[in-house]
Amino acid sequence: MIEEGMPVDDASRGRGRAFVIDSGEAVRWWSDREHRKKVGTGQGGAPEPGTTEGEELLLLSAKRKKAEIEVKKAESSVIELEDVSQFLYSIATIYGNELNGLGARLAAEVVSEDDPAQCKNIIDIESRRVRAATADRIGSFVDEYISHHGRNDECTTASACGGLGEQ
Repeated sequence: MIEEGMPVDDASRGRGRAFVIDSGEAVRWWSDREHRKKVGTGQGGAPEPGTTEGEELLLLSAKRKKAEIEVKKAESSVIELEDVSQFLYSIATIYGNELNGLGARLAAEVVSEDDPAQCKNIIDIESRRVRAATADRIGSFVDEYISHHGRNDECTTASACGGLGEQ
């Protein structure tokens, strides 16, 4: 510790002599040294670059910032269970209503066709329309959810935020 700067009596220095250390000064020095390790010694309390303590403090600070960013990212990707339940119910209702009307909407078109491939094509076109309507509803839900639950410092539209489930 003497090499690190612990105060010793200059008169006690010399070959073969025991060091004389003032315990009060040594305790103050040690306390200050530990404080500098924790808080830093550069301008404004910033760590002093190039020192072991400074580098450790910089590493600790970087780890803390990384953890805070990960927490913010995780918080912004969480959806309340009640909201998910309402969303799934809404989508199931829309999808079910569209499928319930499928037969009535296609019966007249399909009955006049003799070619099975043409019948399949008519059904596929209507199925794509139903899927597109459901996808549109999902998109509008995401936009509504973000606008109601978004924060001032975060994105506020699905296009800016990346959409539901994306990171």
